[in-house]
Amino acid sequence: MTTSTLRHLASRTLHSNRPGRTALAALIAACCSANGSARGPASVPASMPAPMASMASVQDALPAADALVRAADERMGGAEWKSLKSFHTLATAKSAMGDATIEFRFVAPDARLLVQTMPGGRGTMELGVAAGMAWMGEPGKARAVDPRMAEELAGGGDLQTLVHSIAERFEDFRTESRETIDNRIVWRLSMRPRGTPTPDARWTLFIDAATGLVHGFDIPAPPKDARADAPTPTGQSIRLSDWRPVDVGDSAPRSRLVAFRTAKVSAGGMETELQYSRVAIDTLGADAIRPPEKLEPVAPMPASPGPSPETPADGSTANAPAAPRKG
Repeated sequence: MTTSTLRHLASRTLHSNRPGRTALAALIAACCSANGSARGPASVPASMPAPMASMASVQDALPAADALVRAADERMGGAEWKSLKSFHTLATAKSAMGDATIEFRFVAPDARLLVQTMPGGRGTMELGVAAGMAWMGEPGKARAVDPRMAEELAGGGDLQTLVHSIAERFEDFRTESRETIDNRIVWRLSMRPRGTPTPDARWTLFIDAATGLVHGFDIPAPPKDARADAPTPTGQSIRLSDWRPVDVGDSAPRSRLVAFRTAKVSAGGMETELQYSRVAIDTLGADAIRPPEKLEPVAPMPASPGPSPETPADGSTANAPAAPRKG
């Protein structure tokens, strides 16, 4: 299956507004399920380096987009994200449909597990890949799936992973303007997911001019499904806030990594708040992700729409490209 097929599956799943769809558990509750609470400006640990002078300047010409992205990456922890032994997030998604929980686990080198409970206790879905096996479905009733699809959807379902891998998943960054959003002065950038050269695939990235951290995204609507009764897809607006140091294990050294704890995603007139109670590194054991003892046969793969540029597989978010292998 080609990368374009994987992205099409991810796009259809993550942009559905129905809460019971596969890895919609992933990014709809991470991409379409986020809500920055009114906590004010992002909190930045005093130990973090000061943002670039050009970021805070209001008179200077627009700063180079690549420099803004590199600086934001360093503010979040830079290359340290690529050396994790494990990564674990737990969040509550609050929406008009009720509360849901989303848990994401990564154990190096390539095991991933995404679990989401549905709003109102309407079931649980999981998507995982480990030990050369991949599965998707309700716990105890999961069906085997193509490992490449599972790896891409499971990795792409984690909003935290998307945010700290922007430089790997996107390209052709452009600084468009300086503006005010949510009472914060931000730099507005546009960027293209790797492997998707069409102009309408460009995302908008907002970087806080004072802190240098990512303030959010605007995501374009994916292509409409060919089915006659297919709903018209909508874009998404994601806003991030409440940045704090990540949690570490008792025996782990102090880390300079930071992550947001609240996010707000608006899509199709629906808003969902995502509140993280845990964003932890190097706290999971090597056996924290295990394949189910029994799996139904491998689900049939859809026909490929045709060749597309290949990109490293790490999961994609909606129309986002895959990132190099990491948590």
